[in-house]
Amino acid sequence: MKRHALQVISDGPGNFRWVLLASIADWNVFREHSATACYFDTYESALNAGTLALAAADQEPYENEAADPVGDADCA
Repeated sequence: MKRHALQVISDGPGNFRWVLLASIADWNVFREHSATACYFDTYESALNAGTLALAAADQEPYENEAADPVGDADCA
């Protein structure tokens, strides 16, 4: 079973992006699974969008009214 982790990265003020990581052979070793194609103005908006990607990767139902359904709205 793959495990996933979400990371929000700041590339400077007003430049946030999310990266989804997936475990590989050893459950505590991760590599990049997917990442947003654009930047978000705030940490909160990147986190909200990233949680949607995390839930989709884990095939879990999740609703977040603060995030766009595709997870990449509000990009800077």
